[in-house]
Amino acid sequence: MPTEIRLTLPRPHPGQATILRSTARFNVVDCGRRFGKTVAAQIRIVKPALAGHPTAWFAPEYKFLAEPWDSLSSILRPVVVGSSKQERRIRLLGGGCIDFWSLDDPDSGRSRKYKHVVVDEAAKARYLEAAWTKAIRPTLTDLKGTADFWSTPRGRDYFWKLYVRGEDELEPEYRSFRFPTLANPYIDPAEIEDARRQLPDRVFRQEYLAEFLEDAGGVFRHVADAVDRGRLLPEEPRRVGAYALGVDLARLEDFTVLCVLDQSGRQVYFERFNQIDWTRQVASIKAVAERYRATVVLDASGLGDPIYQQLADLGLAVEPYVLTSASKKPLIDELAMGLDAGKIRLMDVAEQEAELVAYEYQMTKSRNWTANAPEGMHDDCVIALALAYHGCQAVRPSWGIRTSGRAR
Repeated sequence: MPTEIRLTLPRPHPGQATILRSTARFNVVDCGRRFGKTVAAQIRIVKPALAGHPTAWFAPEYKFLAEPWDSLSSILRPVVVGSSKQERRIRLLGGGCIDFWSLDDPDSGRSRKYKHVVVDEAAKARYLEAAWTKAIRPTLTDLKGTADFWSTPRGRDYFWKLYVRGEDELEPEYRSFRFPTLANPYIDPAEIEDARRQLPDRVFRQEYLAEFLEDAGGVFRHVADAVDRGRLLPEEPRRVGAYALGVDLARLEDFTVLCVLDQSGRQVYFERFNQIDWTRQVASIKAVAERYRATVVLDASGLGDPIYQQLADLGLAVEPYVLTSASKKPLIDELAMGLDAGKIRLMDVAEQEAELVAYEYQMTKSRNWTANAPEGMHDDCVIALALAYHGCQAVRPSWGIRTSGRAR
């Protein structure tokens, strides 16, 4: 007589249970932070895997795969016959398996066949449309497989388009769900109210109420509207008018970025480079500053201090800005307000636009909200642009600015 093996799955709360009862082939779940989407997605994938079918878990980047890998490995441990982090596969008794794929490559999963797939943090996947239509959807053909998309929204992107399909009666294979954070009964409502007080309204509505907003809930809005499409080359300086050169310095892994704005907020120059020694970097900054007769606004914290001194010794007009947690916030706020008001026109630079769009609000360990680039992404373009825009303003706050040759 075969041995009975019992597995303990998390008990779903009512909102999760509603999704788990769905019989639609493709489910699109739009939910606020901490709703419990990853737990529900794990419950959904376990059943077909235990029935002997191949299944797959997709996420935007490898870092998003660590939690489901560990959790599913623990839940399924009694029936795991083999697992390999290198192959990113958990094999089970009965022939079922769970593969784990990063959507950094939109061709992930191509040529496989699956009974069920999970697309976790779908709105964060840069190539979601290409991945779904060209790679993931075909993997479901052989076994007539199902798919679930789980995410907090990020504007009206392809995840939103999938959600709209699930609301359309003419799309019977799709079904959409929307749950705010408060639908999780294990979250203290006081925590949600605290977030409401601290966050901008549009960010709270996106992150906690799971609303699809046209401008998304990032720090900077109207970024696409500020870009002059096709304007790639630097513009020559005019005989009249002031320029500000924002400089964010880096030595190896990050990038040094030079950004020049005229006094109207129009970007006329952009340069981005890394792995260049300090002597060449100083020479590049000097050349651009002299070309535009620009005031250099430099991140003079840390390694920037000696560079500031060198530039000042060369006779350049330099305003050092000491970036701290206190001085960074008003700098970023100033840039955000400039974009909101339509006072900034940007060159068509893909890296710069991507950084601005991705910049987000994050909660610190001390439970305060701050604005930063997402983990694993750069913010050099954002800081250089913010410094340049700050230099264009007629009235400048006194914090963070040094007026002498030495740091305060």
